[in-house]
Amino acid sequence: MLDKNEEQAMSLTNAIALLYDPSNEWRKISEQKQSISHIFLTYLIFFAAIPPVSAFIGSTYVGWSIGNGETYKLTSESALYLSVIAYFAILSAVLVVSAFVQWMAKTYGANPTMAECVNLTAYSCSPLFLVGVLGSFPILWLDMLFSLVAIAFSVNLLYKGVPQIMGINEEKGFLFASSILTLCMVSLVGMLAITIVFWGSGIAPVFTS
Repeated sequence: MLDKNEEQAMSLTNAIALLYDPSNEWRKISEQKQSISHIFLTYLIFFAAIPPVSAFIGSTYVGWSIGNGETYKLTSESALYLSVIAYFAILSAVLVVSAFVQWMAKTYGANPTMAECVNLTAYSCSPLFLVGVLGSFPILWLDMLFSLVAIAFSVNLLYKGVPQIMGINEEKGFLFASSILTLCMVSLVGMLAITIVFWGSGIAPVFTS
């Protein structure tokens, strides 16, 4: 039986190893049979905090410029409020996407548990979580460049992870992964729409004077 520190180290090792040896690491993750509580308590609650915490630091202490020579910063209260919302939105999004993955699985001849779907979704997002640290240094072109690279890594992880986690062949895995990717894109558009609604309701960033 692993203690809490060993379990956390195992989850961290899985996330890092996926970046350079995804096929082998997905096999290990599939064999480990990590529960939902395990993946949340030893991995997701920490990695999902990287983008919001980094964005808080970058928007309050560093600030950003849009080319006119002025530096823009948010008030600490506004940045903290938005960061907390973003954090819980990330955790919720992982669960929602995982539920849809499980719902779609039978179409492709798979019958995964919810825990397996959460593992697939959470670990596939590892590059996106890690690149979130650039939010501490709000340089638009640099952040966009590395974000595109992180998206490419995440898509690659998804396509390699689906056959392993779902126990299906490569052909069905490709089709299933493509469906998941489409779902994620639709979810992103939905989140942007919700953000616009919140902003229209008065929940918007407050800049320092």
